[in-house]
Amino acid sequence: MNKKILLFLMTSVIFIFACTASYFSLARMSVSASANGYDTRQSINLPILMYHGITDQPSEVNEYTISSDMFESDLKWLGDNGFTTISAKQLINFVQDGAALPSKPVLITFDDGYSNNYDLAFPLLKKYHMKAIISVIGSASDQSTDDIYRDLFNSSLSWGEIALMAASGNVEIGNHTYDMHQISGSRRGAAPKSGENGDDYKKALISDVSVTQDRVLAATGTAPVVFAWPFGSRPQDGSADLILKEIGFEITLTSYQKTNKIRKGKPEDLFGLNRFLRTPDFDMEKIIC
Repeated sequence: MNKKILLFLMTSVIFIFACTASYFSLARMSVSASANGYDTRQSINLPILMYHGITDQPSEVNEYTISSDMFESDLKWLGDNGFTTISAKQLINFVQDGAALPSKPVLITFDDGYSNNYDLAFPLLKKYHMKAIISVIGSASDQSTDDIYRDLFNSSLSWGEIALMAASGNVEIGNHTYDMHQISGSRRGAAPKSGENGDDYKKALISDVSVTQDRVLAATGTAPVVFAWPFGSRPQDGSADLILKEIGFEITLTSYQKTNKIRKGKPEDLFGLNRFLRTPDFDMEKIIC
């Protein structure tokens, strides 16, 4: 046989073999990814649940406090309906680096940082291997840490409890201001006062929020990347989110009852995220999309 023809045939066989091997390798990767509930979507629909207090006393149940039995039922419901709780870090990595996410991701968040989050919610998160973000009010945790008469339903997390939860891998700590979780004068939460100029507002916001950043960093070794707006109040023009971005925040949370669309390569999608407030009469089916 002519040497040139033989060489051509050998080269063709090698090429076909290489392409076939590559195809089956990619196919195996795709099947593996699918089997683990991951895919290569360019965007996701992300529901976020917002909790506050958890109680084991029926008399304590109200619009912002649900029973520990109901919270456990929620965790079971999420698992039974194919949802996987994700961390803030996973969400950021999806947007910034295109990292894979579960097929039905969900964020669980707590605002205010009540001590019952540690005593009642934290054990259930560990039991069901689920994750949550707890955004704390720095001044309240300062007070609670020094309070020897703490109340499970009204007191806040101590810095020691915050450190233990953060070390578990089940909980990330977010920032809910240091001392702006109130309606004082013409300021509602961390929103600008009526007529407040931009420079004064920026100074006030950074001054307050930075204290909690430092406190959480000292307790956990990591500064928060999540900021939860008190009462959901934030300037609609996005100016305040830019201020928060300057000091290291990558996600901000509001309170509107909607599901979020998050796209790869669009970090702006992570600011002003909507959340479903979990009240005692909330229908969990609303988060299915």
